Amino acid sequence: MGLFNKLKSAVAGVDAGSIDNARLGRGVITAVQPTGTVITVGTIDQHLCQFQVEIALDDQAPYTAVCRQRIPVWTMAQIQPGATTVAVRVDADEPARFAIDWDTPAPTVRLAQGAGNGSAAEVLANGLGCDVIVQQFQPLGMTNAAGVPLYAFALTVIPQNGNPYQVQVGNPVPNEAIALCFPGSRLAAKVMADKPDGVVIDWAAAGAPLPV
Repeated sequence: MGLFNKLKSAVAGVDAGSIDNARLGRGVITAVQPTGTVITVGTIDQHLCQFQVEIALDDQAPYTAVCRQRIPVWTMAQIQPGATTVAVRVDADEPARFAIDWDTPAPTVRLAQGAGNGSAAEVLANGLGCDVIVQQFQPLGMTNAAGVPLYAFALTVIPQNGNPYQVQVGNPVPNEAIALCFPGSRLAAKVMADKPDGVVIDWAAAGAPLPV
């Protein structure tokens, strides 16, 4: 990328189509800040904004990067930091350089082995037994390294010794276990002794073996 193009990108932002050799990934917009610059395209005023995005690519640990892009004001109003998920085009040679692709649905990505807060297999092998009650759950649009879909859970944890508490965790859920995921469902789980939020639902105990 030449010096002139870098200067141009800094002023006007980077478009998804301007990144050569791009990799398609999944991003969560964690912050958006208007720069005060307005660019008129045809009859539409577009605001140049700075986006902070948590990016996930196949077989890589998620990371956070920042880009500048212009968007119409009505698109700005639809963004919910921490919740809005988008497709991103990432420069294969320069991962910090990326652009949001507003026209493409956010893809499902495969996390690298060991990405996140330890593996499910490790927790299931070494954790303490407990029960959990499902409060909420939703798909994350990601799989673990074995291809098992990941879901975000809000759980009430009931340890063998101690008081119940609540956590929010990501867990792999095999297709056979989807029927067990509903608010109020009580399931066997394991939790790391030194990490109260290291909770993994034990699908094998519920009759739904988990490939890990």
